[in-house]
Amino acid sequence: MSAKKGGNGEYKDIKDNTGSWDETKKYDDTVLKNKNLNPEEKKKEEEELVKQLQEELDKLTTKDIIIQLMMSLSSIAYKKMGLPAGTNDKFKDKDQAKLAIDGFDALLKTLSDEISAQEKETLQSSLTNLQMNFVKIFGA
Repeated sequence: MSAKKGGNGEYKDIKDNTGSWDETKKYDDTVLKNKNLNPEEKKKEEEELVKQLQEELDKLTTKDIIIQLMMSLSSIAYKKMGLPAGTNDKFKDKDQAKLAIDGFDALLKTLSDEISAQEKETLQSSLTNLQMNFVKIFGA
């Protein structure tokens, strides 16, 4: 598993042995933006895009979705802690930050038997960063 750490302790990308869970196919939708398409051609292109997206969604595992949810909770927690300072101060909310961190913790416990030791270590490190920032900002 590899992870790219953002400036606020968030992991931008966690990979399992099948690839990156947040790696999404880059769809070429320039045809959809082309105003010269007739409505029938545009509809056909949109249907193809929906089909491609559905195929990508079908490849996701429950583990992938849980990890994605954990990363979303991490982002919300940082925002609700007012981080980065000066940018998210207006969103500071102790109860919401705590709920996001507790949710992350609960999901990590749920996944513990489904992930590798390295994945667990990475996610645990992210949780620890969240918890330390929470205590630093709001106190115990």
